[in-house]
Amino acid sequence: MSDKRFTWGIAASIGWIIVSLAVVWFTRAKIPEMGPNEWGDFLAGMFAPLALLWLVLGYMQQGEELKLNTEALRLQAEELRNSVEQQRQLVEVSRLQVESEREALAYERDLHAIENRPRFDVSGNGGAFRGDGHSEYVVVVTNIGPPSTQFSVDVIEPTGTSQRLYETPLFAQGNRANSRYKVDSPLVDDGTRLSIQGVDVLGRRFELQCSAFRKDDHPHTGLSFGPIVEIQ
Repeated sequence: MSDKRFTWGIAASIGWIIVSLAVVWFTRAKIPEMGPNEWGDFLAGMFAPLALLWLVLGYMQQGEELKLNTEALRLQAEELRNSVEQQRQLVEVSRLQVESEREALAYERDLHAIENRPRFDVSGNGGAFRGDGHSEYVVVVTNIGPPSTQFSVDVIEPTGTSQRLYETPLFAQGNRANSRYKVDSPLVDDGTRLSIQGVDVLGRRFELQCSAFRKDDHPHTGLSFGPIVEIQ
């Protein structure tokens, strides 16, 4: 109960008691003649207003306390809501951090794969040609990237048959594979392909292919090769 309300209650109670005592004093001659029912009415009239006063003051106090409790609950709910929002923001920050780390890891993995991707240079170096049309084309494959194991070079003809030109357990960086592709007649531009296969340093098997064709229309000329593409 607030101090101001309590003070007013005490003052009103004291005032009422003084008034009641004054009434008793001025009617003291009749007190010996009062019966029990009259004493009951007197006491009820004297203390009932006081009881009602303090009942009302107590009710007002409960209302004030209920208001304070309601405000405390509202502030607690607001604090809980803010806490939930902060937790949500922390979760979002954590998610973004994990996503960023995952992307960085994927980038490093892709970069590592690119750095270790096999790279070769393919060129023709003339050949040997006979009058009956029999030709041998010199094919040079140079490793300009990381080493490869189980390395091999094949020619795939348009009919689907293949001819193994070169193979080695290890084809290190800087190594050159000089091989000869033999045919019974000069090569024509009919879809012949060169296939390079092996296993890279990450243990992944790969196959690269490029088209093979004569440098010009003269039958006794070396080979040229198209862009090297990876076969998935």
